[in-house]
Amino acid sequence: MTILVGLGCETPPSPNCFCTSLGGSPHGKTGLDILITDLGDDYYVESLTEKGEQLVNFAGKLSRKPKKEEQEKMKGIHASSGAKIKREIKDVKDVTARLGESKMFSAPLWDEESRGCIRCGICTYLCPSCHCFDINDEVDSVSPLAGKRVRTWDNCQFPDFTMHSSGHNPRPDKLSRLRRRVLHKFPYFVQTQGDYMCTGCGRCVSACPVGIDIIEILNKVRDNEQ
Repeated sequence: MTILVGLGCETPPSPNCFCTSLGGSPHGKTGLDILITDLGDDYYVESLTEKGEQLVNFAGKLSRKPKKEEQEKMKGIHASSGAKIKREIKDVKDVTARLGESKMFSAPLWDEESRGCIRCGICTYLCPSCHCFDINDEVDSVSPLAGKRVRTWDNCQFPDFTMHSSGHNPRPDKLSRLRRRVLHKFPYFVQTQGDYMCTGCGRCVSACPVGIDIIEILNKVRDNEQ
């Protein structure tokens, strides 16, 4: 049995966090069984599901009923934590809709934003929602008739990611790869799954060695008139 426990953020873990723009929260409860809030000297533990309640009860003497002042402190931390998030995507639903328009596919924006990319892949390796992989068959060094099939982590920002065995590559340049990454996380995933494939953590922005900023890109899409 898997029990999901989340620790709320009193302050954003990154100055580029924009989770509230995507319907998230520093103390979001979606998908969790237990939410923990750091009160300083103690932790406030909320059981959100029956599984979570079972774990809290199992802890026994490690937990106790919260005092009224502790409940108020928890509420105050939740209220103030969202206000500490300084970055945002304005009108994200409208931006997502604009990204899905055919004219945005060929907008000069993609070339401008991708020029500095050095194809390191750190943006997707740090992303909590990226999950692409490749399959390789490796021959055993001892017995050439033996081998194993290996799944390895892959990255959509690498030139060979979409390379076909024929030699054709439908996304041969940085422009098309950056565009695909943004379109996948917003209009494409919203169309197929009903939600954004982005948590708004901002780690890709903070770690990019050349300063490619998905928040700025999306805000430019909103303002793009081409």
